[in-house]
Amino acid sequence: MAATLTDIVIIALLTGAIAYGYFVSRKVQVLMGALKDLEPLINEYSQAVDKSEASVAAMRENLETRPMFVEDEEEDEPMFATRRQARATIPGVQVVRDKQDLVRRFFEASRTERA
Repeated sequence: MAATLTDIVIIALLTGAIAYGYFVSRKVQVLMGALKDLEPLINEYSQAVDKSEASVAAMRENLETRPMFVEDEEEDEPMFATRRQARATIPGVQVVRDKQDLVRRFFEASRTERA
């Protein structure tokens, strides 16, 4: 009697293990199908990363080989601006630095329109 009960428990556990293995196998097949669909996108992304790495390397090389000053008869001038240029102001346009500033200016404008 005990041997039969042990055999039934072992058969039940083996059946459960086989069912679980089949379930995991189906999930893996679905995952592999999704990855196969993503393969062209991943290849394009990889090519874009390679291209950006090459352009960054080219930019660094250009910065290293390019002279810092323009050879001019009168004097040497830097090729880059040492100070920020004043931004051109456009009539009717206000500079908004962050979200708080945007909300505050919105309510200020709505108050002036009501008055």
